[in-house]
Amino acid sequence: MEIEYLCFTVPSLDSSDDIITEGDDENTIWIKTKDKELREKAEKNKICIIFDRITKKFYKEGEEFDIQNKVIFPRSHIQYEEELLTNIEKCGGISIQTMEEHEKIIFWPNFIKPVYRKMVVTTYGEFIEHAENYRENFKGIFIKTAIKSNICHVLKYFGTLDIDGQKLFFTKPPLFRIMEDDMIFLSETFENIEDKENDMNCREYRVFVINNNLLSISRSYVDYETKVPDEVIAFAEKQIKKVSEILDFPNSYVLDIGQVMVDEKEVIDIIEFNPICSSGLEVSNKLVEEIVKRKDKAKQFVKKL
Repeated sequence: MEIEYLCFTVPSLDSSDDIITEGDDENTIWIKTKDKELREKAEKNKICIIFDRITKKFYKEGEEFDIQNKVIFPRSHIQYEEELLTNIEKCGGISIQTMEEHEKIIFWPNFIKPVYRKMVVTTYGEFIEHAENYRENFKGIFIKTAIKSNICHVLKYFGTLDIDGQKLFFTKPPLFRIMEDDMIFLSETFENIEDKENDMNCREYRVFVINNNLLSISRSYVDYETKVPDEVIAFAEKQIKKVSEILDFPNSYVLDIGQVMVDEKEVIDIIEFNPICSSGLEVSNKLVEEIVKRKDKAKQFVKKL
């Protein structure tokens, strides 16, 4: 099943979510710039369609477009994912990621764990209740809420403090935006490995996977082509195969992996999985180039009558 179109959600046909405003921080500007580059590349290759959030309709080159039975790669900022995916399904399109699959990817540690690091899925309330057990079983704890862009910290301290005779649970850094019933991921901490060649303090890679196949892999946090080590590619392909054998786990997603230090050993490990619909881009043009390349290759094998 080859991708026919990339679909981008916009406020309206004559506007975009990728317009840079005065209050945007560096990360937001990066995200908007990469998404704009991807859309422009898709338009140039005639594989771009737009979902207008006002009319709730799909358009191609400014004209209303029927997406019935079209295989679609959806692209959206996080807050508009559900609307886009729901409307693709409602209009008969075939999305490479459904809303049901989106939820499974968000809770990826329920299906697969990192290779070298311990990881636990629990609630913040359970973590508080059994804090001492976690202190004994983890050398260092990285806490992250399942809901994206909420909490993401290495805990320098956690436990109860006696404040004016009252025992209160406390963490450093403090966690203000989290409730006891929030789902969290607790994992063993790791050390980043410096990348002197690219002047980066880490060696992480972003892997786009479609239909259980590696579509593209590139360095995280850079927007130019870099050489990906053979051992990193081999690790990515091994994890993709392992995931493909897991019942009910989606076959299109984004996998982040890294060369890191765990227990004073240099290893390659899973960092996290993310929904393919809203994952940020690095070398954004690679996605379109690989999709077009696969479409052209598929055409070569069409039997002529």
